[in-house]
Amino acid sequence: MTLEQIRVFITVAQLGSIAAAAETLHKTQSALSIALKRLQDELNIELFHRQQYRLSLTVAGAKLLRHCEYLVKQQNHVLDIAKHLANGIESKIDVIYETVCHDEAIFSAISKAHQRFPLTEFYLSSENNLRSIKRLIDGEGDIAISPWMDQFNELADFETLPFSRFKIIIAAHKKQFPKNEPLPKSVTELEYLPLLMPQSLIFQLDLERLLGFVSPLQIRTNDLWAQKAMLMNGGGWGCIPSHLIEHELKTGELLELKLEEISYDAYVETRIIKLLNHSLGIAGKEMWQTLASKAANFNLNSE
Repeated sequence: MTLEQIRVFITVAQLGSIAAAAETLHKTQSALSIALKRLQDELNIELFHRQQYRLSLTVAGAKLLRHCEYLVKQQNHVLDIAKHLANGIESKIDVIYETVCHDEAIFSAISKAHQRFPLTEFYLSSENNLRSIKRLIDGEGDIAISPWMDQFNELADFETLPFSRFKIIIAAHKKQFPKNEPLPKSVTELEYLPLLMPQSLIFQLDLERLLGFVSPLQIRTNDLWAQKAMLMNGGGWGCIPSHLIEHELKTGELLELKLEEISYDAYVETRIIKLLNHSLGIAGKEMWQTLASKAANFNLNSE
């Protein structure tokens, strides 16, 4: 059984005659008759009834037709993929983003790229505690979106573009403090509450040093959503990106604490990142450029 025989079978079934199929396929009627006979002999079934001048499918032929049409469609799909790859378009792109960098622009860029390159598989995964950069270094990703520090340049040679930024604030639940009394103004007033911190960071950052305070009470979470949940349950206080608790701040359920030890607003820059020696294919480059347009808007708005 060959794909050519299957195509002959499908065309004859669709047109109802060998003569019409021969004209469509630009072959002789005898060549098509031989192809059909060989197919029927190999399958040991009759595919057609002869009714005057038109061929009609047998029950077995009708059932087989559906499978043959699917097989030909799959062959065309394989040919499309081969052409796709031959033109330098990747079969797969891995995009990794830190959950704190959640941004509609990321999902929009993937949707746009997939519409242009539907045969490329896009793998989108989220990470915490800067694991996206670690995975990039380990060759497990093509593009990452992550908070950025200049110290990361010591880990590998990166190509980066500023993507956005977010503000880090210190927050706690309102039920932690008596009503109608001033909020704490110093970290020493918070010694009785657990400090909510990440369990670990792939790249060691001394958060306690940045806070200027070592708390004897600590609860460590493995992601920011767990940290937010602990805040919402009155489980302690800690640093958290303000956009993750924007609604809770507006309703007054969570309170921003202004501590005298931290006299400045803390902003964290996020970047689009790839390894400098890692070449993106056509689809990856287009996605990078789409994300870069977001970066360009960010730069304009930051000036």
